[in-house]
Amino acid sequence: MTIAVVLYVIGFAAPAQPPAAAASAVASVARLYRDYAAEAVIDSPELSIQDLFGRPKATLDRYLDDALVALILADRACSRRTQEVCNLDFSPIWDAQDAIGTTVKISEGRDPSRVLVELRGPGGKEVRRLTYRMVKTAAGWRVHDIEYDSHESLVAMLRRKPARQ
Repeated sequence: MTIAVVLYVIGFAAPAQPPAAAASAVASVARLYRDYAAEAVIDSPELSIQDLFGRPKATLDRYLDDALVALILADRACSRRTQEVCNLDFSPIWDAQDAIGTTVKISEGRDPSRVLVELRGPGGKEVRRLTYRMVKTAAGWRVHDIEYDSHESLVAMLRRKPARQ
């Protein structure tokens, strides 16, 4: 078995199991990146890695709050209906269409419900900063929104009326 196949199996077996509730917002964001790190490390198109935002509702519910899940599912329905990209044309947790070679630094903000993420592209020259707005739910911490340093937040993008609908 090749190393890529082993990583593929490990990376996709773990998220299929219900994750234990994380004790903090930072731990929840760290779990999200740990579960979807394969997007940044496996550079093999034949493995067709699907990002979190293309997964079924049950998977989205493990990481995102109900309001954000509803917006993502509405955008997905728009894309199916129009056969075009509606509002979401990149992987929100990577702030890019291609995460290959990206490293992640996660830290707590002044407010424990705000988690800071620094993404460094290959070579470390390109840096993107994200702020996860987290909410505590009965099921644990969930992502409510992602704020980006270079454009509007995920929720703001998903609430826009798509150009073509």
